[in-house]
Parts: sequence; C-alpha cells; structure tokens
Amino acid sequence: HLSINVIGDAFADIYCYLEGDMPEHGGDARLVQPIHTVAGGSGLNTATHLSSLLRHFWTNGSGDGDKLPRTSNVNLQTVINENDDHGKLIASHCNRHEFALINRRVSSHPSCYCGTNEAALQSQAGDKSTGHCAVIVSKGDRSFMTHLGCMEDFRGSHILTNFRYLDNKTETTITQNAQHVHIAGYYNIAGFWDGELAGKLAEMRETQTETNERISISLVPQQDATNQWDGGLLNILQYIDFLILSEIEVKNITKYQSGDKHDCNHSGLLKHVAHFSSSKV
Repeated sequence: HLSINVIGDAFADIYCYLEGDMPEHGGDARLVQPIHTVAGGSGLNTATHLSSLLRHFWTNGSGDGDKLPRTSNVNLQTVINENDDHGKLIASHCNRHEFALINRRVSSHPSCYCGTNEAALQSQAGDKSTGHCAVIVSKGDRSFMTHLGCMEDFRGSHILTNFRYLDNKTETTITQNAQHVHIAGYYNIAGFWDGELAGKLAEMRETQTETNERISISLVPQQDATNQWDGGLLNILQYIDFLILSEIEVKNITKYQSGDKHDCNHSGLLKHVAHFSSSKV
C-alpha cells in the first residue's frame, strides 16, 4: 500500500487572459477569454495529479509477484473556509478527483474536520475567506496577485502526522508499506517558517525510526512574494529527501549568481535535488 500525504496550499485561481501586454499603471486592457475561477495552488495541484496517476498506473498493477493488489490513497492537508464559495469550489474539486481533503482551519468556531462529506459548520462573522489568487496571463507568462485569507493562519503545529489514522478516515484498511510526504508551497505559508515545520518533520522521522516504516519527504518552495527567500528553509533540508525547485528559486534561495561556485545542494545535506531550467534546448 502506498500512502501520499500532501501538506500545503490550496487557492481558488481567478484566471484573466490578456489580449496583449500588461496594461500600464492606471491603464486598461482587453481580455481574450471570460474570467473564470478554478481550484489551484501547489498543494492541490500536486494532490490532483498524483491521485490521477495512482488510479491509472498504480492500482491497475499488483505487487508481490501478482499475488497482492496494489492500493493507494492521497490526502491533502490544507486550510480553506469551507463555508464560502471558494472553499466549496476546492472541496468539490477534491471529491471529484477522489482524494481526501483534510481541512486544518482554526477559527472562532472550530471547523477542523477530515474528509469533505461532513456537515459544514455555521460561518462566523469575521471568519477569513478561503485564499484566492488573480492569475494574469500575458503572452504565455503568468503573474499572480494572491490574497492568503485563512491560509495565513496555517501553522506547522496544525499538521497531523498520524498517517495511519488519516488512512483509516479515508477507509483504507490494508497494512501500510510505504509513506510519502510532500510539502507544497512553503513560501506561501509563513506559519511553516523558522522552525515551525521543522518540528513536525523531526516528529515524522522519529516515527519512522520507531515503527520501521518507510517515509520519504519532498518539498517545493514556490515563489516568495516577500522576496526574502529565507524563512529558515535551508535549516530544514536535513529532513528532506527531495527538493524540487525552478532555476529562479535555486538562484534566489542560494543567493547564487552566474559565475559563483556555490552548490544548490547546500553542503551535501540533500539526497536528491530536482532543478528545472527554463532554458530552451
């Protein structure tokens, strides 16, 4: 059995496709398509694709010399306001793509619940909205303007690490064989910075040692809207097996400039680094 637990961001993406260049400050521009909203965010997108891949390629095969069926499940731990339209859009998307949404929102009226079929609680005045993002597409390039909403309250301490329990909540009964944890959108979640996430990752590694289970951990940093490119990221690499990042993210995180001799593997702490370049071959 393979269990994948994605922990990270989910947003409602509001797409605007420009006819040409971005407008000048205070100007106007024409759109070539109607504005439309879809479920998005690094965490949600990753869970969506992994769920599809596992349904089509993993569960159709079998293990142990074709004697035992392969099973899998995907969980997404994130934060939404399940009572607003953007939150309902994200919950519906998770149901449609057959992975479990585990909402870790903390509000004046507690609403942390597993799954997407449980009754939503009464919305409280002043509750923050689900995070949403204006995605401006011009000549193939995307620019983002994000309102974090309740996502800014997501903290490392809110993460659930008892993955066996989560699998039971999603009706998985087969004994675990392998676990993978993927941290998505690190720079979108300030509550993970400066040691907040590190404590939970250390807890996962301790559990791995105690139970003798196989746990691998990957992380995608994402763009840093603050342009600080810090948040204590380098200090958590000791817990990460796979760091997946773009060329721009490599250069900003490591402060690498063309001609420098720095290695993005940060003194060999990482087992695997996936570095994606935008250069054309």
